[in-house]
Amino acid sequence: MLHDPLTGLPGHALLLDRLEQSLIRARTRGTLVTLVLVTAPDSVLEAARVLREGLRPDFTVARFHETVLAVVAEHDFGDGSPISSLIRQLVGARPLIHWVTSDGDAAPEDVIATAQHPGQH
Repeated sequence: MLHDPLTGLPGHALLLDRLEQSLIRARTRGTLVTLVLVTAPDSVLEAARVLREGLRPDFTVARFHETVLAVVAEHDFGDGSPISSLIRQLVGARPLIHWVTSDGDAAPEDVIATAQHPGQH
């Protein structure tokens, strides 16, 4: 599904495409990509709204699963800590947040798997 009908955000298929394109740009330009997964069981709609409004327009905010939103952020240096912290400020303390940063050398599926299961890879 390209767009999620509930949130209006890009859906899972579009998320995978945007992540893949971001990883290609990172690999060819020497930049980085951070994927942040936000589990928001209380209000996906509210989390989607605050993320769309509070993040840079070039970040992709997508609906990954039923209660999980994803943010794809391209950046020049560092890791995902500042991005993760900003997302935590926007959505509050309750949602579960996992993130991973890649230099583009991983496949989109591997980046997602690492973000879903931190510390197991």
